[in-house]
Amino acid sequence: MGNFLKFGLIGLGVCLVLFVISAVIFAAVFDPNDYKGRISQAVLKETGRTLTFDGDISLTFFPGLGVTLGGLSLSNAEGFGPAPMASVRSARVTVRLLPLLMGKVRFNRLELDGPVLNLGRDEKGGANWDDLVGREPDKADKADQDEDAGSGTFDLDVAGVAVRNGSLSWDDRKSDTRFLLRGLDVTTGAISKGGLFPVKLSVNFDCSKPDAKGALTLEGKSSIDLASRQYGHMDVHATVKATGAAIPGGVLDGKLNFQFLALDFNKETAQVTGLECTAYGATLLADGTIRGLTDGLKAATASLTLQPADLRTVFAALGAPAPNTADPKALTEVGGTAKVNFKTGRLALDDVELSVDGCRIVGKGTVERGRAWPRITAQVDAGEVDLDRYLPPKHGENEGAAQEQAKAGGLDDTVLPAGVIRRLEFDLDANAAGVKIGGAKLGKTAVTAKAEGGLVTVDPMVAEAYGGTVKVSGTVDARQGAPVVRIRSEVVHLDVGALAGDVTGKSEYAGIADYTSSLNAQGERMKDLLGTLGGEFTFKLSDGVFPGVDLVGMARTTQTAKGRDTVESDHADSTKFGSITGTGTIKDGVVTNQDLEVMAPGLRADGHGAFSLVTRQIDYMVKAKLVPTGQGQGGKSSDELFGVMVPIHVTGTLDKPHYWVSVKEYAKALGGVVVDTVGTVLGGVKNVVKGVGSALDKSCCEDGDQAEEPERKKFLGIF
Repeated sequence: MGNFLKFGLIGLGVCLVLFVISAVIFAAVFDPNDYKGRISQAVLKETGRTLTFDGDISLTFFPGLGVTLGGLSLSNAEGFGPAPMASVRSARVTVRLLPLLMGKVRFNRLELDGPVLNLGRDEKGGANWDDLVGREPDKADKADQDEDAGSGTFDLDVAGVAVRNGSLSWDDRKSDTRFLLRGLDVTTGAISKGGLFPVKLSVNFDCSKPDAKGALTLEGKSSIDLASRQYGHMDVHATVKATGAAIPGGVLDGKLNFQFLALDFNKETAQVTGLECTAYGATLLADGTIRGLTDGLKAATASLTLQPADLRTVFAALGAPAPNTADPKALTEVGGTAKVNFKTGRLALDDVELSVDGCRIVGKGTVERGRAWPRITAQVDAGEVDLDRYLPPKHGENEGAAQEQAKAGGLDDTVLPAGVIRRLEFDLDANAAGVKIGGAKLGKTAVTAKAEGGLVTVDPMVAEAYGGTVKVSGTVDARQGAPVVRIRSEVVHLDVGALAGDVTGKSEYAGIADYTSSLNAQGERMKDLLGTLGGEFTFKLSDGVFPGVDLVGMARTTQTAKGRDTVESDHADSTKFGSITGTGTIKDGVVTNQDLEVMAPGLRADGHGAFSLVTRQIDYMVKAKLVPTGQGQGGKSSDELFGVMVPIHVTGTLDKPHYWVSVKEYAKALGGVVVDTVGTVLGGVKNVVKGVGSALDKSCCEDGDQAEEPERKKFLGIF
């Protein structure tokens, strides 16, 4: 046994000596540079390209068998310029000796210095590599390929890869796109089938169309299985910094990390775990899978988390203006989670949970392929929603400008475009624990809305409000011709005082309101909708208080103040009323009311008339009188009580109403002593109507041409 081992070692040593002697002799008598011309001619014959050797070829035998190339370049295809398609400053490839003696190929470190690859497409879409990859192999080559394929799979085993200062250019003349990757440095550890190896990469990019330039770095671990076409990446950390007009906001400083990414090109699937993307002041977390890597996205599932972010900072980083909100701190803390499920033609969002400035919103929804536009289905439940924070701020100048713009041409604006309505497809169900809008605070609010085939339905919108309820339902029907709008509304036992306090900040109003209406209109423009508006309505305001006047006290003062021209009320005074009721109709935009009735202690009033929402013209009269009764709601009507009747004419426009009374005829009929009383009554009525929502001007008691130009105020807020 000992002799066998001894002779075996001697034989191995002799073989090594013979190999070294053979290698030395081979290196001495064989020069690979002598074959450059033959190699170039063979390449030219097969490809039509010119292979140029700019440096020497040298062979190495220890510690591995290999070859080192100097400069090498391959010419470009015709029509793509004089620059080579591919070139390298130097390259080194060696094979380990011992595995080679055992019939296996094991590479040492592969090194490339200064590789350059110039790729492109012409105006017709032809690529400069088409003549290389599109060639049909001859029968002998095909037989060799089949033989190689049947001999078994190739086991990748490389000690490492090092690429220094590489570059890649892409010039797409068809899409007019150009970019350049330069300064590419890649280093890896040992690469073997299915084994993890470290990877480190850095590259600069410069794009002229689109305009973007920057740098990318990446570090992590990877695995490659060429036979199964499976690639894995773990603990990857990447950064990208970019500037340019094509970059949102002009500047990007982003980070991308993930724990695991698996790509399977046989199954066309990818799976990612622990993805964390940070850019523009926001961070998105994701775990998910996708199907369809090379032949188009087929399906995807993911769990997404948006960490709390200041959206104003995000908008600023993107170079976009932030929403103009009344609260400058609105949208400064937004985050949430959702589960996404995508299949061709359908996107579903489940378990959606958002937090917007402390308001919790949960729900689910789908987006599906519709007839013209996507069909949206959503169910949303929210907590207390303060919409006032997110509406534009109120500024007097802006409001005035908006009003002038509305007068100039707002009525001609299209508000219900039939073409858009016919494309809408949605089914929405929203609920909120509370809603604040315009200062008004609503309780539980629910809205159900649908749209399909040109018919939009809201049925219903219901809200708890100030001790009562508000209910609105309606349709917009654009299936044929101009849209037809039908709206039904109902207000039950709404506390006007509490509402006015929240909206105006004043607590001087009081009363319980009931209101119903059924309206309809047709048209796309606001002008058309107002001109065709029709329907009917009823209203009742009970158990209320008008601020600014004590009618009974004024009447008593008037009787003892004959020497005074007028009797003014103290704004700290108030008058309680029992009820204000009425009904009305609307036809072609003209609102008509014939039965306004006011019952208050010491006061009765009724009114009738009309005004046009199109021309804004008013023709209305309120008849008011002081009466000797302390009853309000439930008391006798105006016709059953004796008093001084004062007819108040209301003319002009809704924007500039004119209030006036002919005092001369009352002075002639009742005597001059009554004039002071009439003035007092008008002062009381003025404050009463103001409390309802209108106002009388200080000169309402004057007559004819001598009347002072009245103050212009809003009218008929009760309607």
